[in-house]
Amino acid sequence: MKDQDNVHPTSVSSGYLVNAAQVKAWIDAGRAKVVDVTTHLRPGDSGFTSVPGRDDYDQKHIPSAQYLDLQGELSDNGSEFRFTRPEVAQFEAAVSKIGLVPQDQVVLYAANHPMWACRVWWLFRLFGHRNVAVLDGGLMAWEAMGFEVSTVVPDQQVSVYEGRFTPELLIEADEIIDRGSAPDFCLINALSARQFVGEGPHYGRPGHIEGSMNLPYSQFLDEEMKFLPLETLSALFSEDQLAEDTEIATYCGGGIAAAIPIFALALLGKESRVRLYDNSLSEWAQRPEWPMAIG
Repeated sequence: MKDQDNVHPTSVSSGYLVNAAQVKAWIDAGRAKVVDVTTHLRPGDSGFTSVPGRDDYDQKHIPSAQYLDLQGELSDNGSEFRFTRPEVAQFEAAVSKIGLVPQDQVVLYAANHPMWACRVWWLFRLFGHRNVAVLDGGLMAWEAMGFEVSTVVPDQQVSVYEGRFTPELLIEADEIIDRGSAPDFCLINALSARQFVGEGPHYGRPGHIEGSMNLPYSQFLDEEMKFLPLETLSALFSEDQLAEDTEIATYCGGGIAAAIPIFALALLGKESRVRLYDNSLSEWAQRPEWPMAIG
């Protein structure tokens, strides 16, 4: 897809991605708070519905892990769009309920797909929490190591969490329209190649935002739902895209899968000038005056 021979990550934020053995050591040493954020999308007659993974958590989870409901607790349920980011007070209330404080090392995982953990990782960063990581491979990787699982919901004292909203991690539709043709701006569609060209499920209008490029979230992962090696991730982007002065924005259907390329860019050391279009095509497709393309 890109000029791969000249692309190399300049720095690596390896602390954002941790393996099961490291998480186990952190738990044993009391150095990490683990949070299960499993969520499911279920197809229906009128599109997809989201279902919390609380039942999955109750059946089995990493010992000491708490559960957070992405849509119910970490999304603005007053919004017409499914996963709109919450206000800072709602985020503070949700993480205070499970006893987190800003100094905690937080590890996020899902039982099914890492896009849910990456979305919540992005939300933690949106509200100023830097010590947050994703368990590579999720619960499947934990069990593959032979580590025990639990059905016990741990007791936890409520904390007082104070967040800090960082709006530079967000981009709005009007900014995409204004910036779309700028040479130092790259807009990435993280949906499948079929959806990008206008085939299969869509969000009101088929296709993609005009001027965007396709980099499907599935390209970042292997068959075990682990992130690919850094050299492979780097090769998905051009040297210009990884440059410090290039601004990258990502989108998908509702702001979930779009967190995958943002997480990969952070692993490659590119965190500044990287933004997420939160409501993505759920919003864009409803506005016929906003341009979309097919093919």
